[in-house]
Amino acid sequence: MSGVWEPELNGTDAKLVRKVARGKKITVTFNINNSIPPTFDYEEEPSQGQKVEEPELTSTPHFVVEVIKNDGKKALVLDCHYLEDEIGQEESTSEFECKDTNYTLKTDSLDWALYNHLMDFLADRGVDNTFADELVELSTAPEHQAYITFLEDLKSFVKSQ
Repeated sequence: MSGVWEPELNGTDAKLVRKVARGKKITVTFNINNSIPPTFDYEEEPSQGQKVEEPELTSTPHFVVEVIKNDGKKALVLDCHYLEDEIGQEESTSEFECKDTNYTLKTDSLDWALYNHLMDFLADRGVDNTFADELVELSTAPEHQAYITFLEDLKSFVKSQ
């Protein structure tokens, strides 16, 4: 990852932490489960003898960005996702406890000028398009390893009596 991010991986949960100033930090959390978008098209079946091109399987997890100030007393929490996989993934979880009494808002309802300011705010703190591309690379390797482990465990389970 570009910048000074401290990575942590615990099973399928991952966290990146970046300390930006005294009492301030940015935390990005994500889970690799269900992070590979669907690769098949229900409407198109290959013709007999037609070669099917396999798409590249990359992990594009939802991720939560927390900008934390005053040693955790204040936080801005943004739940982010990649545009190409807006459907079919679980909600991300945050380290910062977001209560039902806290105001939440979907970006569909957000003024575009404010949305752009929030994107600039994140970019100024190292969470930009380059970060998002690097997150895909960072999450794909453990996702693939977890999938391989799952297949090996499944094989062992099916074979055992």
